[in-house]
Formats: sequence, C-alpha cells, structure tokens
Amino acid sequence: MKPLSHLTILDLTVNAPGPFCSMVMSDMGARVIKVEPPGGDPLRHNPAMWSSFNRGKQSICLDLKNKDGQAVLSRLASDVDIILEGWRPGVAQRLGADYDTLSKINQQLVYCSISGFGQEGPWHDRPGHDINYLALSGYFAVQAAVEGRPWPPPILVSDIASGLYATISVLAAISGRDISGTGTYIDLSMTESALTLLGPEIWNANRVVQSNAQPNVTSIPHYDLFVCEDGRWLSIGIVHEDHFWHRLCEVTGLDHAANIIFPDRMERKDEIKKMLEKVFRTKTAAEWEKALLDADVPVAIIFGPEELANSPQFQARSALVELGPDMYTAQPAKFSSGPITPEAGPPSLGEHRNEIVIEIGYTEDESKQLIESGAFGTPGEQRHHDS
Repeated sequence: MKPLSHLTILDLTVNAPGPFCSMVMSDMGARVIKVEPPGGDPLRHNPAMWSSFNRGKQSICLDLKNKDGQAVLSRLASDVDIILEGWRPGVAQRLGADYDTLSKINQQLVYCSISGFGQEGPWHDRPGHDINYLALSGYFAVQAAVEGRPWPPPILVSDIASGLYATISVLAAISGRDISGTGTYIDLSMTESALTLLGPEIWNANRVVQSNAQPNVTSIPHYDLFVCEDGRWLSIGIVHEDHFWHRLCEVTGLDHAANIIFPDRMERKDEIKKMLEKVFRTKTAAEWEKALLDADVPVAIIFGPEELANSPQFQARSALVELGPDMYTAQPAKFSSGPITPEAGPPSLGEHRNEIVIEIGYTEDESKQLIESGAFGTPGEQRHHDS
C-alpha cells in the first residue's frame, strides 16, 4: 500500500502549482479527482506540462457557475480529505467552492488556497504569473547581481516551489487533523514561496555591509560552468573547500595557484575565473570529467533532457518511468514500504464523470438531468463522454 492511499483529494486548480502538488500526492497513493472547468485545464494545450503534472488522476468537468454544478461539487466535498484551489481571492466564494461553505459540509476538510500573493494584503487581487512573482520576491535582483542582468528562468521556479510548499502544508495539516479531529484552511502565497528560497540573500541584505555582500555561493569563481574543447559545458562545484581546489589545480596543471586559500581566491575571483575558462578549453568535457572525478573533485557534464534516460544513476534508481509512449519523472524519494512510482498517464477531459457521479449518489436518470442542465459544461463540450 502506498503511504497516502487513505486520502482523497479534490483538485480544483489549473496550470502548474496545484496540479504539481496533487501529482506528488497521487504518486504517493492519494486518489486525486481533478475538477476541470468547461473546456478543460488550459494546460492541456501544453502536452508536456499537462501530462507531467496530471498523471494518475481522475477527471470530471464541472461548470461551477451553474447551480447544479455547484451541487455536484458539494457532494464531492462531503467525503474528501483535501481540496486545492488556485483562483484569485474572492472567486471561490462566488462559485460556492470556498472553505467556509464546504467546511460546513465536511468539518475535517483540509483546504488549501494557492494564489499569487495570498488572500490578504494590498497585492492580494493583483494579476501575476511566475515571472512577476520572481520579480517581486527579489529573485531577479540576485540574478542580475551575479550575471549582469536578469533572465527569465527556463523552469517555473515559484510555481514549482509553491506546489512543493502546498504539499508540505497540506500533509502537515492532515497530521494535525489526525490529532484534533478538525480540518484547517491554508492560505499559500506563490510570491512568498519564491521569497523563502532567498533566505541567505535577504539575511545578507539586512545584516552585511552592502559592498561586501555576496549572493549565496554563485559568486565563487570555482562554483561555475565552463565550456570545453568540444563545446560541451562542465559544472565545477567547489565552494569553500581548499582540498577540492588543491586537487583541481593538480589535475589541470595550475600548480602555482594550488595553495591560494579561499578568502584570497575570492579576492582574486576575476583572475581565477579567466584562468579556469582558459584551461578547460584545452580538453573535451568527458576528458576533464573523468580526470577530475578520479581526483574526487565535484564535477559534472551538463546533460540534455534527451540524454537522461541513458543515465546509469537514474536507471539504477528508476528515476524515470515509462508509461506507454511517454516518460515521466518519478518522485525523488524511495520508501522502504514499497514503490511510489506513477502508474498511469493523465486523464482525458471528463473521463471519470460517470463513475464519480454514481459513486456520490446520483442515479442514472439524475446524471442525465445534470448533463442537460449544463452542470458539466455545454453538451458539445461533453458529448463524447455521454455514452
């Protein structure tokens, strides 16, 4: 049995943060009923993100602007453990899907609202996406201090961070519920999720003389990426360790620099960075990686996504899972009690509608009436699920 197989989650969210959260819990055994709006989660237009974040879930389409759709949601909420929503503050109340309404039906409900800025404060109803939350959390300013200018990151940092924080918060609330017997409401801010990643930088900004403040470890000249003779990039992960630096100098022939201690290396970081850039261009990335690993130096070639399936490390740990023609990332933890790998791909829109409505007590005739009333969206949007 998977560790969360006793939990049922009603996921009202779309896009990335909420679906990422419920995907993690689905892999760990929770039943996830994804309630999609008419037309479906907009992320369906991005097959890679849609499939990755919504594997293993069940789908039902509900029009929550329709009173019958709201009635179906109320029945669903009466017997679930967790509800996730990701609308702007105030929308859930207008749709009859808010915590105050649904907790009257289910007092043990753990309900998590994931929004850009949280449910209160002067920015609470401000529009935004990942790039805006990173701007307002200080992320881009730190990046600019290191790289000379900010760049949009290639992954959705605040989206994924808030999905992970939602998972932690929800499971903490479930643990508390097991003691108290009552549920709770969680107000999670995506901007604050990004903010928490900048803890050392914020400490520096408030406690260290500004001219001497350095962002975490990324200002260290031997903690960086270097292009090699064959055009491939190599990551060197030496932080303050003099012993790693000494070994690197021995392998690269930079013996004259081997005894420069860390504080002095930081003082001469521009000189050292240029020295390393020059030496790494003299051999291929594979040659440097082997030589440095043989000397027990933290080093790694940059892999592309297309290469990861052939990684012997990821193969040994089953870090990537094939389901049909698609490949998914597994959860990064291993449980001694059994596997928590994903077992199914994403659902088609409304795929599980019939079994879900029957399960919560609607008769076949009542289900047909709900279809006609538009509870599941317009007939055209749901026609292929009516048989």
